[in-house]
Order: sequence, then structure tokens, then C-alpha cells
Amino acid sequence: MSDTALKEIIDRATKDEKFRNQLFTDPEKALAGYELSDEDRETLENINADNFDQFAGGLGDRSTKGLWSIGTG
Repeated sequence: MSDTALKEIIDRATKDEKFRNQLFTDPEKALAGYELSDEDRETLENINADNFDQFAGGLGDRSTKGLWSIGTG
């Protein structure tokens, strides 16, 4: 998994409201050009406005396994 790409995407979504909205509404387009594993892409595609803050806040602690299942279960 690419921690660098994930952090870059979350950082951009935190600072850029247009990108964040695109991530929620058209994740395929928002994530185009980023090198992500299938697992990371699926995780990011399942982020929404309701769980974004939780995801972004927990990104630094990848030992929290439940974090990666946000929106997928």
C-alpha cells in the first residue's frame, strides 16, 4: 500500500473542497493518476462526508485495522 499516496489524497481533500466533493461523488475521476493498491482504491472510494474526518484522523495509525473497512461493511 502506498502511504504516501493516501496521505497526499487525504491532505488534498482536507485543503481543497472541490477535490473533496469530487472524491465523495466521483472517486474514480478524483483518484485518476494516483498509484494505489486495489485495497487503497476501494477504501478511498468508500469514503463519504460522514466518515471522512474519522478516516483522515486515523490515517496516521494504520495499525487500527477497522479503519480500513470504513464504508465497506
